[in-house]
Amino acid sequence: MTTPIVTEIPLQLEPATADSFLDPAPDGAALDPVIRELDHRRSDGIDVRLLWNQTDDQIVVTVSDAKTRDAFVIPVEPKRALTAFHHPYSYAASRADAHHTLAV
Repeated sequence: MTTPIVTEIPLQLEPATADSFLDPAPDGAALDPVIRELDHRRSDGIDVRLLWNQTDDQIVVTVSDAKTRDAFVIPVEPKRALTAFHHPYSYAASRADAHHTLAV
């Protein structure tokens, strides 16, 4: 049987390498956006994504329709994110800042 060895653990651990999620860009350079997909669904050619820009702390819902080749992006308040994700067309109709694009 092996007897465990007791070691002291430092009160604060130091990272071994730079962490792009925690460390700011060197020399004031702009950070590349870190986009996280929070949710995604596809039905009848309509693709809906709930995305979080971790760098700017902004949430958007993107919608693209493969049949009509129409697409748009809706900036969303965090408390309305799931409503916009589940009902993007009605949410976009109630917002003036939805950005319509034409997919190519």
